[in-house]
Amino acid sequence: MASEDKANKAKKKEAQAEKSLEKKQKKAEKAIAEKQSKTDKTAKAKKAKKKKKNPFKSIADFFKSVNSERKKVIWPGAKETLKNALIVLLVCLIAGIAIYAVDSVLSLGIKGLKNAADSITTTTAASDEEDTDAEADAEADTEEDTDAETETEADTEADTEADTTESTTEATE
Repeated sequence: MASEDKANKAKKKEAQAEKSLEKKQKKAEKAIAEKQSKTDKTAKAKKAKKKKKNPFKSIADFFKSVNSERKKVIWPGAKETLKNALIVLLVCLIAGIAIYAVDSVLSLGIKGLKNAADSITTTTAASDEEDTDAEADAEADTEEDTDAETETEADTEADTEADTTESTTEATE
């Protein structure tokens, strides 16, 4: 009996081995068939691409797909639309107020800087004018002194010429 059990077990093992071999062969055959079908499909696709498509059919297909997508859209109700519109308006209002506030603060800052620059320029210009006035007075005094000296020299030369002319007229007489 033990030998019969061993023989039965050996036969079962051989049967299992044959079944597993058959399964592996079937899987290999399926893989080969799939590869062939893929190459056949790509060949057919290439042939289809080579054929010119009807433009009107393409346009019709496009509008059919647009219509099917339109049917899938879920449109909001009136209450939801009103609620969303109010939210958008509120956010726009808040954003506008924030932008206005920032703009106002920056404008005040720029005006302050301009006023500070003008006051510095005015102070500098006033001190420059004082310096310029003092220089102008000094130049005017110098010019007056020069004019007075020139007049004195001119008077002296005129006197000498008059004396020389008188003496020459007296001598000729």
